Amino acid sequence: MGRIRLCLEKIKSWFIKLWLWFLSWFEHHQYLYVSHNQYNSEGEVIDVLEKRFEVRKFYKIGPKHMKFKQMNGRKVELKTATPMDYMLEEID
Repeated sequence: MGRIRLCLEKIKSWFIKLWLWFLSWFEHHQYLYVSHNQYNSEGEVIDVLEKRFEVRKFYKIGPKHMKFKQMNGRKVELKTATPMDYMLEEID
């Protein structure tokens, strides 16, 4: 029973990869690197938040507000009071 389940999981994973490869011909996929600094009352950086996302589609992109869909289908919305630094990189 365990071997059958493992085999089905591998087949499912393969079909997901095949589907994403097929979609890549019609969509523009990118990596999004976001960094956001938090400052103390003197204006010194006290914390840096860095995150990487695999983006399938952007709905809105701006310095304080971003909405996008990840490769796994999850929708993400980032909002901050201060501007975020971000970098986009194309997925080959």
